[in-house]
Amino acid sequence: MKILFADFKIAKYGGIVEHVVAKVRALQKLGHEVDIVQIAPQSIQKANYDKRIKQFRDKTYDGKLVLQSQNLGYEFEPYTGYWKNPYYGFFLPPNRLIGAFDDDALLKWYDLVDGVDLIIWNFMPTQNEIWKQQKGKELDFWWRFFDLPSDEIKQIFIVHDAYFDVRASQITALKEKVLFLDCAHIAAYRCCENIGIPRTLLLNPRFFDDKDKMPEIKMSSRPLDFFSAHIFKPNKKMDSIIRAFPYLNGQCSLEIAGSGIEQAYMTAGQRSAVKPVYLCDRKYDPDLPEKYVGKNITIWNRAMESGMEYVGQLSYESVANHLQNSKFAIDASYSSHYAQYCRTHINGFTIEAIMNGCHPIYVDYSGDENIKDILFDNLNAIVIPFDVTPKQFAGYMKKALKLDNKTYRHHTLHNYEVVRELFNAETNMKEVLRLVKGGKRLINKELEIGVDSKKVTEITEKTMKNFFHIDLPIQWLTD
Repeated sequence: MKILFADFKIAKYGGIVEHVVAKVRALQKLGHEVDIVQIAPQSIQKANYDKRIKQFRDKTYDGKLVLQSQNLGYEFEPYTGYWKNPYYGFFLPPNRLIGAFDDDALLKWYDLVDGVDLIIWNFMPTQNEIWKQQKGKELDFWWRFFDLPSDEIKQIFIVHDAYFDVRASQITALKEKVLFLDCAHIAAYRCCENIGIPRTLLLNPRFFDDKDKMPEIKMSSRPLDFFSAHIFKPNKKMDSIIRAFPYLNGQCSLEIAGSGIEQAYMTAGQRSAVKPVYLCDRKYDPDLPEKYVGKNITIWNRAMESGMEYVGQLSYESVANHLQNSKFAIDASYSSHYAQYCRTHINGFTIEAIMNGCHPIYVDYSGDENIKDILFDNLNAIVIPFDVTPKQFAGYMKKALKLDNKTYRHHTLHNYEVVRELFNAETNMKEVLRLVKGGKRLINKELEIGVDSKKVTEITEKTMKNFFHIDLPIQWLTD
C-alpha cells in the first residue's frame, strides 16, 4: 500500500514525533511505501529550506540555542528521511509542506495524494488565529483536504489526548470521510465516547526490532538515582518533583531535563516574573522549614541548593542514555480531567524508561479502583497518590531506593514485556491495516461507536460556522 501521514501544523509535537517514526518504521518493515506531508499556514521557499538544512548539518543552528531552548536542534531521522525536532516535529522540504493559503494549495494536495491508499491524519485546524486568515484569505475550505473518494483513499484520524472531544470536536463534521479513530491511549479512547465515529485503542506505539531486548543493568550499577525529562507544562507537575527533592536531605541524586513555560516561571531572573506558586510557601508545602518561610525563595533554587541538577533539553539518544544510567524515572503528571478516564496517564517518557530497563515512578490520578486501566493494573511501578505533600512524595522516592537488585530486575523485565506486547508498532499497524482492508462493514461489526454529545455538537457548530465560516452539514464533492 501507499500510505501518507498528514497533518495541519501545530506548534508543539512533543512525543508525537516518535509516535509517527515508530509507525513509519513498522509500515516499512511490513513492505509498504510511506511518506509525510504537512499543511501549514505558509509554505517554505527552497532557498530558505536549503539554508536551514545546511545549518543543521554543520551544527551552526544548534550553536545559537541556549540550554533551556525548547528548540534544542534538529537531527536527521533515517526512516522518514527528514530532519526532526522533539518539540516542533519534522522539518519538511517544500514539496512536502503545503501552504494552506496558497492559491494552488488544493492542487498540490490532490497531486500528492494521487495513488495513495491510506491517509493517517494527526491534526486538523482548530480555533487558533494562525488558521483564521492570512493573505486576505480565510481557511473556509480546509475540509476539501478530506474531500477524497472513499472507495479509493481511506482516511483515519489519530487521537492523542483526552480533550479531543472538546478541542477537536469538528471531527464529527468529517465522519463521512473518516473511517475510524485510532486512539493512542486509554483516556483518549474514553473521551471519544462523545463522538459518533468508530474507534479503536492502539496504544502509543514504539518500534521493536525482532532481536531487541531490554538493557539489563542492575539497579546498583546505575549511578543516577532519579531522572525526569518533560516539557514543563502545568499537567506535567514537574514542581512536585522539585518540591520533594530537598526532603531527601542530599542522600541521592536527581537530574531534571526539559524546558517550557512553567520552567521559565520557576527560574525567572526577576522575582516579579516568578509565578507565586513556585515560591517556597507553606500553602503548597505544609512541612516547609521555617528558614524558607516568607523569604521569597523559589522552589527551583531550593532544589538546586539541595543537589538537583538541571541538564536542559536533551536529544532522544541522550534521554535513552540517561535512562540506562538511572535507577528510577519519575513522571509526576496529574490531571483531574484525565482522572475520570484512567488511573494514570502513561506518558511517552515512562514508556522510554521501561524500554531502557529503568524502573518507573508515577502518580495515581484518582485512587478509584473501579476504573479499569490496563496499564495501571499490569505495570510494576512506585505509585504515588495524587494528593500527597512534597515531604510524603519524597517518602515514596526513599521507598523506591530500598528495592533490591532481584526485585528491580523482576519488575523491569515484566514491564518491558507488557510494553512490548501492548505498544508494539508493528502489531498495531497490522491491526490498522486489517481494519482498513475490512472496510465499514468490518469496522461497524467490531469497533465501538460513540454518540455525538450535546457539547460536542455545540462546539462543532461554533467552530465550523463562526470561526471557519463553513456551513454544516458539509456538502462533499466526492463519494
